[in-house]
Amino acid sequence: MEEYSAYTRRQWQRQRSKIPISLILEDAPFKADDLAITVDISPRGASVRTKLALVLGDWVKVAAKEESTQVIAALVVWVREEESSHSTLAGLELF
Repeated sequence: MEEYSAYTRRQWQRQRSKIPISLILEDAPFKADDLAITVDISPRGASVRTKLALVLGDWVKVAAKEESTQVIAALVVWVREEESSHSTLAGLELF
């Protein structure tokens, strides 16, 4: 019998890419990082590096800095602190 866990397998392969983005906390729009960058990306998710102190369950708005003015809603699904660079790595599920 198959066991189920909280872990959900990725549906799409992620591609490494460093795209400059802006991240804005939905609950605190005055908290934003205009110097955030993607680490990798897929059609439904992305890993990002940011100076924001994100926590699991945060909703953020994501905007590519050089592409368009379209903003995408995203849910923070994992977080890891990077002490060496004083930044946060976070996994985002894009909506």
